[in-house]
Amino acid sequence: MTAPSVWWLMTFALVALELVTGTIYALLIAIGFAVGAIAAHLGAATPTQIVCAAVACVAFVGGWYLRSSRRPKARLVDVQIDVGEQVTVPAWTEGRTAEVRYRGATWQVKPVAGATTVPGLHRIVDVQGNFLVVEFIG
Repeated sequence: MTAPSVWWLMTFALVALELVTGTIYALLIAIGFAVGAIAAHLGAATPTQIVCAAVACVAFVGGWYLRSSRRPKARLVDVQIDVGEQVTVPAWTEGRTAEVRYRGATWQVKPVAGATTVPGLHRIVDVQGNFLVVEFIG
């Protein structure tokens, strides 16, 4: 089997691995192996092929890592669709919880730390487990 064939087989194996696992890093390494295959097609010696593939792998993986590390991470509050919505609390229990109808279901709510438990209109400020944390707005 020729050197380019070996490089292409390893490239396709990594592409298949990426399709199964969904990790971008296997695809980036596969691109590096494709660079090794191209070096083999151009008649480079085996050590040169390996160096070309290694440099390409490090460049692609390192570049992707730097790109992803500079992007701001999403906070849970940023992706929580309930924060900022309003609910009406009809009555509070002695345990400082209540039940409200929200989005077609019954939810448990609790007040923000230190807040009084007053029935009425409340704004959702957080979601903690199965509880909506609310603050009184009127």
